[in-house]
Amino acid sequence: MSLAVGLATAALLLSALAILPGTLGMTVFTHNLAATATGARLIYEQSKWGALVSVALMAGAVFTALQRDSVSVAFGVIVIVYAGILVFGFLMHVGLLFKPVRKPVFIPIEQAIEKYGEDEEVIGVVDVAGTAFAFITNLARRPHVVYQPAGDDPFVMSHCILAHSSMAYPARGGFSKPDILVVAVQANNMVFYEKNKRCAVIQIQNRSRQGEIDLEMLPTVSVKLKTWHSLYPESHVWVRNKSWRDVFYLQLLARADVIDPASPVMIYPTVRTLDDRLPMKSQVVGVQLDNDACAYPASSFADVRLINDKLGDRSLLLASAFEGDFIQVFDRTVETGLTLDFVPLQHGDGFTDTNTHSVWSPTGTCLQGELSGRQLIVIPHYNKIFWYVWADFHPGTRVYCVPPRETDAPAENAA
Repeated sequence: MSLAVGLATAALLLSALAILPGTLGMTVFTHNLAATATGARLIYEQSKWGALVSVALMAGAVFTALQRDSVSVAFGVIVIVYAGILVFGFLMHVGLLFKPVRKPVFIPIEQAIEKYGEDEEVIGVVDVAGTAFAFITNLARRPHVVYQPAGDDPFVMSHCILAHSSMAYPARGGFSKPDILVVAVQANNMVFYEKNKRCAVIQIQNRSRQGEIDLEMLPTVSVKLKTWHSLYPESHVWVRNKSWRDVFYLQLLARADVIDPASPVMIYPTVRTLDDRLPMKSQVVGVQLDNDACAYPASSFADVRLINDKLGDRSLLLASAFEGDFIQVFDRTVETGLTLDFVPLQHGDGFTDTNTHSVWSPTGTCLQGELSGRQLIVIPHYNKIFWYVWADFHPGTRVYCVPPRETDAPAENAA
């Protein structure tokens, strides 16, 4: 073996070890390792040094071959394969495909409706101060993570295309200076690595495995743009121009059937168990409080507008509006300690409590009556997440069932 071939072979092997484990095609095999803090650092941080060394070795190999006039067929094949790995890595590496958006651009919601149409799906987030933001879901599917760094209450919004799950985290406390890298998929839910805390976090669990970080959650909902405009007319909407990577990823890799609720297709067959109590990709409102979890099928709100329920020690109100497009989860117990029961208004999308007969808006603000001015506490949850992902992470989860001949009267349900 010539020196040039030896150097080229070493460069090829080193590039394969450094680049391929972090590419989208290989994550099916490396996801368990990448979902650990050590694995994430190795695959997505330390591997860059291996890639740089491989480039230096290949440059040395080419120089040696040209100097000694020893460009053989074997050498040519190695160079071509090496170049193929570099191109494949450029196209498919998770670190390049899913770079978080750190400097977002927001426009007024009226402009967003003109640009995208009123039926465009958005991820709605209300920050700690009560300011409303919306993120175009179709645009969030590739970066997965969008920072909202402005103002006194910055946060990070995350969206997993495979699970149709969104969650936002206020940037404060131990998460005040987030530095996130999307690294893996676990049971069809995204895993990200937080560089400051040096830990891996599964989105649906909102915490690291070893307890280095436990993320606070912000209320997040999946709605049409027109619905969000009706509820929050002053909302800011995140937008960006589509790039060639969007077309490449969404059309060639995460095909439309992956996110189609009627399709059983999964890009990553990493689901551990399939719970057949509901159709695989039916959308549910997933709520977890301590060790208690419940899935409320979004289709339930075609029959009822309100669900008065109890999960663990908490009394919940699930309120829907705009023909079930907007679904929010509230704590039914107000500051005075009174637990309220609710029924919908005969006209409009609001509701009233049967205890004080106060009138409430769909967003949980009391508009008139004895409790005027009070705000129901919103319980963060997974809004319209795919059932198969929720059930996989919450085996044996309770599933809410609308009682036969359900009316809009308040009802406790423990199905």
